[in-house]
Amino acid sequence: MRSVLELLEIAALSSGMDDFGMRLAEARRLPDLGPALLMLREEETVRDALQAMIAVLHLHSDALYMHLEEGDDPILYVDIIVGGVGHYRQAMDTTVAGTTKILRLLLGEDWTPESVCFTHSRPVSKARHDRFFRCPIDFSQEFNGIVLRRQDLEKRLPSSSPALRRQVERYIQSINFASDDNYVRRVTQLVAMALPKGEARAEIVARRLGVDCRTLNRRLARSGLNYSGVVEKVRRSLAAQHMLGSERPLSDIAGVLGFSSLSALTRWFRHSFDCAPSEWRKAQRDQRHR
Repeated sequence: MRSVLELLEIAALSSGMDDFGMRLAEARRLPDLGPALLMLREEETVRDALQAMIAVLHLHSDALYMHLEEGDDPILYVDIIVGGVGHYRQAMDTTVAGTTKILRLLLGEDWTPESVCFTHSRPVSKARHDRFFRCPIDFSQEFNGIVLRRQDLEKRLPSSSPALRRQVERYIQSINFASDDNYVRRVTQLVAMALPKGEARAEIVARRLGVDCRTLNRRLARSGLNYSGVVEKVRRSLAAQHMLGSERPLSDIAGVLGFSSLSALTRWFRHSFDCAPSEWRKAQRDQRHR
């Protein structure tokens, strides 16, 4: 998956089109979710459909994570987390646009989000973003995602076919990953959600999973992992995307990564990347523009 993400960035750089991801999204039909796409139309409400999509997303991509957080303005969060570091602006544009197409399948082609947020900076021209999303678009934000309305989630979908739903569910279960793989994905998702809130401690994540810390690490150990390793992977991936995707001050990025201060970010960064964050950011950008 990482090679595909990098290919999109190379295409944008070589073509000189910093909105390449949106061009790709405009040209594509609905994202290829296979039988999962059929299952969405068999749910009772849009909320149910989104939860079903999130539950089977790993069958489509092992790097893409989504989470629906409800409130007065519900938000569908989108994260791309891979091993290593990189900036995947084009893939994020394509993914958020593709998710919007799925929402329009459920809510109607005239539907528009309340707003859309990206962690990366504003492109040279955002005309394609405006034309596609038809709503306020905020760049250099703390998260990638789509802001919805409560009534969007509550909308009931056309009468479903229970028989078709059962067939689709059986098929998805037959190709589903092992439970340990799903567990690692769930922990990774919870860590990505918890970091900006300063709540990525093992005991908090374990509590959200309904287990204690020993059980959390024992389950991760089955996949050759431990909790601190998962946090490190998520933090490195998100750090690179925030630092390379926008001009946000490092002090702001520190908070998004769960650090209480810039000095705490700098200490972690030196340990993980062998240099100061400002030096790394400059070196990476110089390399990208050679």
